[in-house]
Amino acid sequence: MNLIQNLILPGLFGIIISSLMPFLSAPACYGTETQAQPDDAQTLRLLLVPEKNSFEQRRRYKYITDYLSRKMEMNVIVEMMANYGEISVAFQNGRADAGFFGSFSYILTHAKTDIEPIARPVWLDGSSTYRGFIFVRKDSGIESVKDMKNKSLVLVDKATTAGYIFQRFYFAYNGISNMENYFSRISFARSHDAAAWAVYTGEADIGGAKNHIFNSLKEEYPDFREQMMVLAESPEVPSNGFAVRKELNPAVKLRLKTLLLTLHETAAGQQVLNNFGALKFIETTDNDYEVLYNMVRELGINLTVYPD
Repeated sequence: MNLIQNLILPGLFGIIISSLMPFLSAPACYGTETQAQPDDAQTLRLLLVPEKNSFEQRRRYKYITDYLSRKMEMNVIVEMMANYGEISVAFQNGRADAGFFGSFSYILTHAKTDIEPIARPVWLDGSSTYRGFIFVRKDSGIESVKDMKNKSLVLVDKATTAGYIFQRFYFAYNGISNMENYFSRISFARSHDAAAWAVYTGEADIGGAKNHIFNSLKEEYPDFREQMMVLAESPEVPSNGFAVRKELNPAVKLRLKTLLLTLHETAAGQQVLNNFGALKFIETTDNDYEVLYNMVRELGINLTVYPD
């Protein structure tokens, strides 16, 4: 098995100030001032997963959705999901046209509704992928899986790669087939930053979350950088993929794809990307998720019925 890459990082992390707002976040919608009915041909229903603090999430993506709304002359209604699994349910129930997905929420929804991936962002550091982390406080005395027995674990959501699937795979690889019996408590923070803060503040002993979120906290808060340590990381998987329902009007689908993939070619588009925090969008296909599909197969997960 070559899917696991262990990483012991020497000096890491620092200070708290961010709140655990994602625990309290609720679905929210925004779009143009006059919202059309969901079945209106001039309306595009776009969903977001709760990757981080909901206010920051809405702010960043609004630059993209407002741009799409202007260029397509459509009313883009955006809804923030309460959890990662809800986006799959929304597509199954016909309540969405497009969305920005985490990698596992994408393959889960693809298995149930056959959505089509179109593009994904290339972040300012040049990456278009992310990893899952397993982390602890440096003063926890935890350095291996053996040290984690009867400790508390905080994850993000059962429909995330970086905040559940990778950790489940990692522990299974290390001989732990039943996490519930191995840890004293397993809780779900609902967002990646909340999971990281939970470990930093001592609410949990071990945590799992996305590397980009964890590293952004490390850069912003010196004490977080000093106190926290990463024990393991996952293989890379596609980041924040944009996908549409298969039945979406082909012309609309093509227009969306073209707008995203050429966004970096104009000054106005570059400004949107800068505000969003990305360099450009690149084309994305289902094949890009093969590493994750392999992980899911090894765990014996049936995507068509998960999480039942």
